Amino acid sequence: MIESVLITGSNRGIGLALVREYGKRRVPQIFATCRDPESADELQQLAQQGKVQVIPLDITNEDSIAAAAERVQSTAGKLDVLINNAGIYPEHKNSRIFGQLEAEAVGEVVTTNSVSPLIVTQAFAPLLRKGNNPRVVMISSQMGSIDRAGGNSFAYRMSKAAMNMGARVLANTLRSERIIVITTHPGHVATDMGGSHAPVSPEDSARGLVMLIENLKLEQSGQFFDWRGARLPW
Repeated sequence: MIESVLITGSNRGIGLALVREYGKRRVPQIFATCRDPESADELQQLAQQGKVQVIPLDITNEDSIAAAAERVQSTAGKLDVLINNAGIYPEHKNSRIFGQLEAEAVGEVVTTNSVSPLIVTQAFAPLLRKGNNPRVVMISSQMGSIDRAGGNSFAYRMSKAAMNMGARVLANTLRSERIIVITTHPGHVATDMGGSHAPVSPEDSARGLVMLIENLKLEQSGQFFDWRGARLPW
């Protein structure tokens, strides 16, 4: 049984839908994190209802990460599920279009989407080690699949491919401690990032992801799934 879950980037989109889905399942301790909790109106409403605990967390700031981990330590003393959902999808051409790429812009996306989730996981690892059947979930994208590489969107595709590799190595590293690590594609979801005409609703994506996470087994660690539980190619 999942007793504690932490979700990064939970002020909107898939992250917020995951918070709501875990709330429906009456998980006792739901830690919803985002950079600016004061402006996260929907999260604050859930917090006022006693359904979630909202914690400030900037995944690109190691002091912020450490403070969030300390908050969970003092409140729960352990963590069963860590969902690394926070990330960015750049719109500017200097990180997307060949011929207009700039190193700093590309580097920011890669750092945020692939390095930061690894650092977050490292900070929460002591709590995961105390958790019940602990699981780490990286919200990636099939755009990071080398077998499905299209054109342009360089920084985002590269960042998610790097996230996938990081998760695979992390799964091998933590397997002996029985910590499960998977990578997931949440679908093309109708969010600010995915666009309003995307075919998958945040609610359906979250429902599928939560079911996948609940039923994970150690032998599935290191694999890449979509929100319906289907295996995806690296």
